Amino acid sequence: MNIKLYKPTAPQVDFHKLVHEDKPFIAAIVAGRQTGKTFFMQNDCVLRAINNPKHRMFWVSPIQDQANKVMKDIEAMFSGHQELWNKIVKRYDRKANELYFYNGSFIKFRSADSGDNLRGATLDFIYLDEVAYMKLDFINEVLLPMVTRTNGRVCAASTFNGPNWFYDWYKEGQIEESWEQIKSIKRTYLDLDDEGVSKTVLGIRKSMTKAQFDQEFLCRPVSGNALFSNVEDAIVENIDNKAERVYIGMDIGVAQDYTVLTALSEDYRIIDIDRFNYKEEGMDYDEFKQRIRDFYFKHDGNMAAAYFEVNNNDLLFDDLTDDDTMYKLIPFHTTAKSKPEMIRNLIKLFEDKVIKIPKDTGLIKELYDFKSKKNAITGNLQFSNTDGKHDDMVMSLAIAAYCAKEEQDGGVTMFL
Repeated sequence: MNIKLYKPTAPQVDFHKLVHEDKPFIAAIVAGRQTGKTFFMQNDCVLRAINNPKHRMFWVSPIQDQANKVMKDIEAMFSGHQELWNKIVKRYDRKANELYFYNGSFIKFRSADSGDNLRGATLDFIYLDEVAYMKLDFINEVLLPMVTRTNGRVCAASTFNGPNWFYDWYKEGQIEESWEQIKSIKRTYLDLDDEGVSKTVLGIRKSMTKAQFDQEFLCRPVSGNALFSNVEDAIVENIDNKAERVYIGMDIGVAQDYTVLTALSEDYRIIDIDRFNYKEEGMDYDEFKQRIRDFYFKHDGNMAAAYFEVNNNDLLFDDLTDDDTMYKLIPFHTTAKSKPEMIRNLIKLFEDKVIKIPKDTGLIKELYDFKSKKNAITGNLQFSNTDGKHDDMVMSLAIAAYCAKEEQDGGVTMFL
């Protein structure tokens, strides 16, 4: 007996092909709102249970309430078809969040926050919903071993949650050599070719930030609370490194931080980046100083100005500017006043689609990870990357962009 539960949309047809025809070990589905990814998976897992006797499955969501909702939605799919439900479902266990079928198959609805408590199960298939909001270690160490021993498979679906590990999965799944292990597709509401859906989405758009819309509907690797929009639009494969005027931002790192030197053209194209950690590279002080000098003189011919972050680096700045030929090096302090101004200036450059950046994975990840939060005491916004990640490339770019803005506007603002 074969049962069909719904009429799939164009994106859902593509999801089905990936899972049932391509059959990679991991089917990675990047799907925006309105594409029906969760509805596809809940139909797919029921059909898999019905048509494959003794099939053992987990449905895993980030939290238990989400998993429970899917279980209830599956029951609701059979509303008005109680006789059919009674013929195929042996036990619907609301307490244990488990669904058993007369042919020996089962679906157990679990949450990622259960962690190690899920270890030890033997499964044939796992559905992971909103997988980008789970921890990769949990998936690799707890879930994947459950299907590896049985030659089982995984269907993992989500929007992106910034450029985290799921974004890496998606990129890997686009490479043909990886398709036996992982294959990925991305679909948005634009693939529906449905005027009614488009109107609905445009209505929702008014209540969302651009970052939220990019994440939820366009499936861009940006978090909903990200500061920088249009990052993908700013990426240029081959940037012309020639410039009439050059503006440089120097974010000087100490201890565990990186030093990043960024050169911008007059029209806000990144034409050069140097990122290094003097401790990791075993530099002494003179070598460190020379690395900065080399970058400076590389662009000296067309340089308008170079803003040097002097926070706790006053002696280094003095040593560099003892050389009279480095007179274009201007001291700059990153403070509670200057940092928001720099970041807002950079935000606007991305919003207005003015800035152009190279396809640099490190820079792109830092831009997507860069967030703001309100200081609980002062109420002021504080800017930094999440979870202690580096933001050196963003700050160097912000300083360079601020340098270009100030110098081209004809006035120099120095925060000393």
